[in-house]
Amino acid sequence: MKPSANAHLIGRSDARQRLLTPSLIVDLAALDRNIAGMQRLCDQHGVALRPHAKAHKCSSLAARQIAAGAAGICAATPGEAEVFANAGINDILLTSTFASEQAIARVVRVRAGGARLACVVDHPDVAERIAFEARRLGVVVPLLVDLDMGRKRAGVAGPAEAVLLARRLQECEGVEPAGLQAYAGHLSHTWAFEERKAGAAEAASRISAVLAALESEARYTPARITGGSTGAVLPELAGGLYTEMQCGSYAVMDTEYAAVDPDGSGAPMFAPSVFVATSVTSANHPGLATADAGEKRLVSKYGIPPLIARGAPEGSAYAATSDEHGRITLPEGASLAPGSLVELVVPHCDPTINLYDHLYVFEGERLSEVWPIDARGA
Repeated sequence: MKPSANAHLIGRSDARQRLLTPSLIVDLAALDRNIAGMQRLCDQHGVALRPHAKAHKCSSLAARQIAAGAAGICAATPGEAEVFANAGINDILLTSTFASEQAIARVVRVRAGGARLACVVDHPDVAERIAFEARRLGVVVPLLVDLDMGRKRAGVAGPAEAVLLARRLQECEGVEPAGLQAYAGHLSHTWAFEERKAGAAEAASRISAVLAALESEARYTPARITGGSTGAVLPELAGGLYTEMQCGSYAVMDTEYAAVDPDGSGAPMFAPSVFVATSVTSANHPGLATADAGEKRLVSKYGIPPLIARGAPEGSAYAATSDEHGRITLPEGASLAPGSLVELVVPHCDPTINLYDHLYVFEGERLSEVWPIDARGA
């Protein structure tokens, strides 16, 4: 991990205006409100919260979520699971399927190292290969049946395939059946509430059919049913089937999640807590300014641009216009001087955060800590 370019500002009450940019900052008060809000929501429904750490890739932030009541975290890749386990985050669910010999060996080593690591699987042959490696290292790996919820990306196709896989998990020494993953990711950015609510009902029907088949044909009742996303959390909780929610982006938020109507009111449930700080580098043209956060620093998935949170006149707009530069369009008569700092709500949090080495933690204007984004690129 590279050394922090702004670490010398720790403790300064004016650090927020002195950052070397582009930098990624987190407003600690907003972050903690988001963490507490989602934890409270899950607690009220009697459901465990296991935040997906692929959203932030930061073990310090993950530890804060666990301290607030989370059951553990989710990881998206074997590399992420390694990083988080090495950082002392010991209760991890690896939510992506994997199949190469190298990946299987890495994952089982994490389990053998003492981490409470569970994985998902969607093919009996892969389960047997995991079991073989687990026996070789003298451990048992908990495996969840991964159910395809309609994206055709991974997961068993339906009840018959789920039953076949569950039977194999019950038979294989070295693994044990540990539940069902049913992640309906297509719902997370379904913008309209009623459409998302209908989609969640369809997903619940799909899950129910699989659960019925597992119980009647495999004599297996999963104690753990995991899934869920920030965008669809309310209708997914209302369905009453999940025992664990994997929401991740709620902690940091972005412009694309802010466009999702969570409950029909049109008001967001969570506020942005992570921002890109960028500096004006040129301002020679009326109504325009150039800043140093371009396409290499801001990632959009659905085409919604970053929003200006502070530092520019009201009515200003930001767009990344090249690899290294962004354009600030100013309202009539307004201007920004070179060197001015502007803060942006990121467009899509997961890949944007993955572009940075550090999170600069602010309590108001004071830089209190620097958190490495230690699972970046893992």
